[in-house]
Amino acid sequence: MNFSAIPDLTMQSPEAVDGLTVGRLAGVVREVAARPAYWWHLARFDGTPVRIAAANDLWLSVWPPGHHADPGAAVLTVLAGELSERTITDQGVAERTLRANRIRVYGADNPRELVNLGPGYALSLHANRG
Repeated sequence: MNFSAIPDLTMQSPEAVDGLTVGRLAGVVREVAARPAYWWHLARFDGTPVRIAAANDLWLSVWPPGHHADPGAAVLTVLAGELSERTITDQGVAERTLRANRIRVYGADNPRELVNLGPGYALSLHANRG
């Protein structure tokens, strides 16, 4: 896949690694998520993340019911199911439901945890600036 054609969605800071901004990384996640043939065969239903593209530090996670983790990703999207996100901020604990087909971008280094509270499996795609 050629990700260089994805437009940059944010201004590039001097600290951007190899010119890859969070906006462009979100575009990569969106593009890969839209192509299940690229990643579906890699899914492991044991809760172990699977790296699918080293260039963008991109990985796939399958979430069995009750599974929880701190993925530490800069960008993620839920591909199937729902995840509950708990983030610790200066104001306390914030909780939200993450649903499929939405991109979640993390700017601050707030501690967070994702958990699958549902009765079925959830699937997510994560990326970091490599």
